[in-house]
Amino acid sequence: MQDLISMIWRRLPLVLTIIVLGVLTSFYLIVSSPRIYQASAVIQIDMPAAIDQGADSSLPASRRVQLIEQRLMARTNLREVVERLGLFAGSPLSETEKLAALRSSTRIESIAAPGVSVDSRMSLAAIIITAQAETPATAAAIANDFANSVVNRDRENRQARILESQDYLRSEERRLNEQLSEQERKLVEFSARNEDSLPSSQEFLQTELARLAEMETTLDRDIMTLQRERLSLEAGGMAAETRPSASLVQQIRSAEIELAQARRTLSPDHPEIARLEQTLARLNSGAGSGGSDVIRRQAELIEGQLASLSEQKAAIELRRTEIDGARARAPEVSRELETMNRQERRLQDRYNEISRQLAQVETQQMLMQNDQTERFVLLERALPPEYPAMSNRKKSAVMGVGGSMALALAVAFVLELLNPVLRRTEQFARATGTRPVVSLPYRLSAGDLRRRRLRVLYMVLVVVLGILVALWLIGRIPGLPSPAVVSMPTDGMG
Repeated sequence: MQDLISMIWRRLPLVLTIIVLGVLTSFYLIVSSPRIYQASAVIQIDMPAAIDQGADSSLPASRRVQLIEQRLMARTNLREVVERLGLFAGSPLSETEKLAALRSSTRIESIAAPGVSVDSRMSLAAIIITAQAETPATAAAIANDFANSVVNRDRENRQARILESQDYLRSEERRLNEQLSEQERKLVEFSARNEDSLPSSQEFLQTELARLAEMETTLDRDIMTLQRERLSLEAGGMAAETRPSASLVQQIRSAEIELAQARRTLSPDHPEIARLEQTLARLNSGAGSGGSDVIRRQAELIEGQLASLSEQKAAIELRRTEIDGARARAPEVSRELETMNRQERRLQDRYNEISRQLAQVETQQMLMQNDQTERFVLLERALPPEYPAMSNRKKSAVMGVGGSMALALAVAFVLELLNPVLRRTEQFARATGTRPVVSLPYRLSAGDLRRRRLRVLYMVLVVVLGILVALWLIGRIPGLPSPAVVSMPTDGMG
């Protein structure tokens, strides 16, 4: 430490000169750097108290802010802002550098609501848009432009999303409605085509089979009765050919008696009298073949009845065969019917869900038209700041002073290494390992005293000049403007 202090004391004019020059250089770089003004606009998230926020099907506010920020920082939008506000007028920067400077100088911050979960729809309380520029008016104009874009684009984006959702949901609703109608038609046709094989028809078919069995038994009994009658009729006809036709005479006699009684009680032109006369004439004209004709007609009637009963029995057999085939196909039809019903239920569930979502979107559109939804409100517009924003000037000053001191010490140390001289007893002992017997102090001569005075005068002069130059650089000397301070531009960012 004594060697270090001795070195600094011997090289103090050089060290002081380097430090003053370094500090003045730092001051010049600091005061010559452009001033940055910062303006902020505040956007509030308005939550209507009368509306249940859970019914709002739009994106959360935090997600909407992210989407809006991405669109605002897009290249096309930044180019429009530069052209609209006239930024970088006369600047030699390229378009890419201008857009990068604007993007880096604008910041969008989201303020979370206190005491609200991050996943909640009301987790966002406000948005702060901060812009930096070289003039207060430009900083305020940029912040207000971005704030207006956030408010307007949020509403435009939500309206666009609602319209897109409505178009999609309505087209999907029409498509599902057509599919449901087609599925219902297929289901009706399938049920009509396989009516006897449906699960709901099995109990009815069992009852019908029992009824058909009963009808078949009745038909068999009727057929047997008619067959016996036919046999009896055939036997009676053969006997009638061998005996006299006494029965025909009795019929004629009965007809004459009935006609005589009718003439006594009825008028001559009565239809009953005409019928009895016709019957009597027929009996008189067919006295020899009347019995055989009656038997023949009775036989024909019995044959017709037998044919009709046989047809009914064949129809019953055919129906029983159809029922057996339908019951055999019942498991396969049941599976196909269940598949069609499941598909119809899925379509119906999807249709119900689409209808519910469409109702939500229409409700959201109505709420937006009445300003009853969550919305962004420009709470505080950005005003031109009166003072420049805090920058890194203090840090730069400290770093400049520290760097100057480090450079001065390094130069002094290098000079000591270039001229190694043993000036103290401790240095001699460390170098040789032997302490000197006698150590005499150095006696200053007249020249040494004169050089010391000049040295002190030089250091005072360096310090004074350094202070004057520093005051001049920061513009604190009245009547002497500082050449280092950059004149304030009227517009633009650089």
